[in-house]
Amino acid sequence: MSSPINHPQVDVVILGLGHCGGPVAAELSRAGNKVVGLERGPFWDYSVDWAVGNKFDEYAIMVNRKFDFPCSKATFTMRNNSNQFALPVRRYTKDVQVISMGYGVGGMGAHYAGAMGRIGPWAFQAYSNTINKYGASVLPSDHDLEDWPITYDDAAPYYAEWEKAMGISGTNQDPFEPGITYPTAPHPITPVGKLFHDTAVSLGYHPVPAPSALISSGYTNQYGISRNACIYCGWCAGACNFPCEVGAKGSSHVTTIPAAVNSGNFDLRTFSTIFRIDTDSTGRMATGVRYYDASGNVHVQPAKVVYNALWGFNLIRMMMTSGIGTNYNPVTQTGSLGRAPTELGDASLGTTLGTINIGANAYCAGNGWGGGYVMNDFADDNFDHTGLGFIGGGPIYLGNYPGSGPNNFTFLEPGPANFGSAWKATQKDIKLPTKQTLISTIFEGPQIPEKSMYIDLDPHYNDVYGDPLPRVTMDYGSNELKSAKFVLQKYADIMTKMGCTNVTTIPGNGIQDFHMDDYQAHTRGGARMGSNPATSVFNKWCQCWDMQNLFAAGEILETFGDNTTAGTHVAGMMAYLAADGIKKYLASPGSLV
Repeated sequence: MSSPINHPQVDVVILGLGHCGGPVAAELSRAGNKVVGLERGPFWDYSVDWAVGNKFDEYAIMVNRKFDFPCSKATFTMRNNSNQFALPVRRYTKDVQVISMGYGVGGMGAHYAGAMGRIGPWAFQAYSNTINKYGASVLPSDHDLEDWPITYDDAAPYYAEWEKAMGISGTNQDPFEPGITYPTAPHPITPVGKLFHDTAVSLGYHPVPAPSALISSGYTNQYGISRNACIYCGWCAGACNFPCEVGAKGSSHVTTIPAAVNSGNFDLRTFSTIFRIDTDSTGRMATGVRYYDASGNVHVQPAKVVYNALWGFNLIRMMMTSGIGTNYNPVTQTGSLGRAPTELGDASLGTTLGTINIGANAYCAGNGWGGGYVMNDFADDNFDHTGLGFIGGGPIYLGNYPGSGPNNFTFLEPGPANFGSAWKATQKDIKLPTKQTLISTIFEGPQIPEKSMYIDLDPHYNDVYGDPLPRVTMDYGSNELKSAKFVLQKYADIMTKMGCTNVTTIPGNGIQDFHMDDYQAHTRGGARMGSNPATSVFNKWCQCWDMQNLFAAGEILETFGDNTTAGTHVAGMMAYLAADGIKKYLASPGSLV
């Protein structure tokens, strides 16, 4: 192999340019700092790469995954407990791994559904709030729940910056998430959404239009970056896998990275696969990073600050392979890196069904997250949990656009009943129903962090470059199952009041039926922020306890959270918090706490 290619030192090097990399790139470069951004994929030009001929192809996108990072190069392994042999996720497809890892500038934000919503005040201090009100006995004996090192009020200004950068669509009246001023209006409401709203209000609840990162009107953010409004093409959701051909879907490649490029202080390097964070002889300071270019050449990029914005498992793996931090030991229950991750996915897979006499065309129209309402009356501790046996809950959504994704065969179960002329006859008018069936699936409420769950390096499987894959040891618990069953019944009550017939609740049985065998993109914890260096990896400024010039942001840093949509939203908030921390560090190097 040829000698490494050495680059001049810069102020900040950013690892990954998705939701968490973009804000730091914009903020630090516009403040006059020299910034290098490294991304393993391309920069997507939506007007070319996602034009009509490229985007409207369900098979190529949902099955062949032509816009996603190939698992053959790097993936992760999973198991449910430490006695099992972890197996790698080898492909993205239904019944194996529907949600894919991002690839290119924007990351998964380039093709997600755009669901948004803040984590509310209770979740930031869920541990203290829970034991003070209900006592410690309501938590599992193996729990590892801690409070965030910041409050909702601390987070509020960073939330606001994220929302302005993204142009979040919504309204400002949710009593459970105070201080919101979303910059663009909600999407047009569907008839079912209107009925849900009126019914919920009559019951004393507080529904608001579902916040969305799919902008409802043309918008220019605080950096002067303009975007087009959503055109409601319908090829938007489909399990979070369709990109946007007009740039309406909030992603760093159309919101913050252009601002960084315009600053003149930002060097964007695509097809750059980072494999190490370099450290000095003490192992306590980062000196820069090493990465492969598209030709396999090794580059060395020195920097005063390293900002790790890689997604979830990869963020942790990068620190572990670089020898940074103290890896969690599940036997002694010591160490913090990889400790107690949680998942918001499909443990319960419960569904409430009902039919209502409101016609709706189910052909591709609308977008992935608009047209409906959300209410948080049964999320967090917004209702009394005495005697319920769980904490938290979840938001209730109804009325979103029914044609937000093609889904012609993506979720079609193979079998003899799904072929032939008889089956084809059932499909002829399937997109033109005379009655609309409401389907509401509540994924589990919050999974409480447990000491038996962790992420480490797999001793058996490597990536294409020879580095070990991250190994995820996780399974479902009882809290998410119990809370899901509770909220499912609330769905049923509301739908019955709306006039739905044939209302049926089908609760999932979680760990009684199946175990965690994939990830849902919203893995949290494992490299959490906290106030205790022994049990957390980063302090309240997203600065690493063990390495003062290493910062990070992402859901994997979240201490605790209560709903899925807030995962992306809070990660964006944390990126602006980290940007502020990096500015403080560059002005006066040292620990910020």
